Amino acid sequence: MAAARRAGGQRGRTPVAMAVLALVIEKPSYGYEVWRRFEERFGALLEVGSSRIYQVVNALLDDGMIEEVPGRVGGSRRQPRPRYRATTLGAETHRQWLAEELRDDPLRIELRRRLLATSANDASTLLAIVDRYEQGCLDEMARLGADAPAATAATAVRDRLVAEERRLVLDARLKWILFARRQLRASADPAEPGGRS
Repeated sequence: MAAARRAGGQRGRTPVAMAVLALVIEKPSYGYEVWRRFEERFGALLEVGSSRIYQVVNALLDDGMIEEVPGRVGGSRRQPRPRYRATTLGAETHRQWLAEELRDDPLRIELRRRLLATSANDASTLLAIVDRYEQGCLDEMARLGADAPAATAATAVRDRLVAEERRLVLDARLKWILFARRQLRASADPAEPGGRS
């Protein structure tokens, strides 16, 4: 049973499942509360209906990532609702997944390079792609300051860390864009220094 749960945990390591798990790690919750908090926190990034959240909660429960908290939350005419909390396996799985996601996957980077090399082979087309990429980075940089203020001191620190990591990644991308633009312009004009002769 434990091996099946571990295998299932590997199977269910999607962004939606890990977001739901993060919410339950943050605060034990019942299904509707998880869905409401998911909408507030991740709704703009992950469009998921309430039925999908309940499916994910059930899958996390089956995989041993979460468990019912003893005692139930009362309701008016409904049956009392079970609340869920993360298990040790769930918390460890979430930390591992998050650490993996924080670094850029080399396979995704290589895929982007190959797609770029396949789809465009002249400097003007590549420059147009770089321009579009730059605009996306600038738009994301502008949104960094527009995030909602944190509710607590602990979430303020977390939000600052996330925002700073995003800003530093965007800074690096913008530096690469400058480098790429110089290289592409030089290859398009062989008379420029660094261009082909």
